[in-house]
Amino acid sequence: MSTRHAPRRAERRHWPLLALLALTPPLAAQADPFADLQLSVQHDDNATRAFLDSDTYADSSAALSLSGGQFFQLQPSRTATVFGSLNTTRFAELSGLHSNAITLGGSLTQKFGLGAYAPAVAARLSWTHHDSHSQTRDRELLSLELDYSKRLSPAWAVTLGTVLDASKGLHDAQRHASLYSTRNDIFDFNQGGVLASAEYTLANYATLTAGYTWTDGYTVSSALAPNPGLGALSRALTSDHAVRPPLGRKQVAYALPTKTHELRLDYSLPFGRNSAVSVGVGRQLIKADGGVDYRNTRLSLSLVHILR
Repeated sequence: MSTRHAPRRAERRHWPLLALLALTPPLAAQADPFADLQLSVQHDDNATRAFLDSDTYADSSAALSLSGGQFFQLQPSRTATVFGSLNTTRFAELSGLHSNAITLGGSLTQKFGLGAYAPAVAARLSWTHHDSHSQTRDRELLSLELDYSKRLSPAWAVTLGTVLDASKGLHDAQRHASLYSTRNDIFDFNQGGVLASAEYTLANYATLTAGYTWTDGYTVSSALAPNPGLGALSRALTSDHAVRPPLGRKQVAYALPTKTHELRLDYSLPFGRNSAVSVGVGRQLIKADGGVDYRNTRLSLSLVHILR
């Protein structure tokens, strides 16, 4: 009896694999690779996210990013993407903030209907490894983003979403600790936020985008030590080698629980067949306990070229 039923049991065990193999040809036939190169420059008037004027450093930076991946049309209303990127950032003055990063991730988008005006829900998961010139800023970041998007007209589109981040510092060893605290894991935290944006497409296919993000999480602030006010508020602190302090002083990076409001306005203008230039301005309003507030304005200019 067992011999008679063996082939059927084998078929039951292998049917998921057979189903996957059956789906593979159409998935591969509808896959489109993509790649782009981006060069950007930006200026922050408070690159160190400092509270006191004496700790505030303004600086400019340049970033080069190469990204690519594969786009899959799973169904008429469902798409998936796998992607990766390499990024390097260099600062004009604060060389300790130089960094390199690698990102890997994927996304799944479901449209509710057909056509350009059908609403869509997307989920995006990414992992990033940050390698900083200052080891205390090395970290890994896992991000999950969920958003809802809808095109309202040929000109207007809106997006609403939420973001969850899990950050893990990579160099929490005792040799990186500060004299003022034994807890130095400044990049070990979880945080979440919500975002909203509205995009307007002009007659020349340029786009104007206004965005807002609110984050309930943490801010890493750099300051000269000792600073009893920041020390009392911080969840962790460590010696900060990203900023060179005056002779005889110590520089410390603090991880502070904060609520952040970020406003951004971007203008993007396509030119040629595969390129676009964008200019943007952003404003961060960061609030910690005890009346400790941070401000930062960022100006940016970027050039994107689609390689394929």
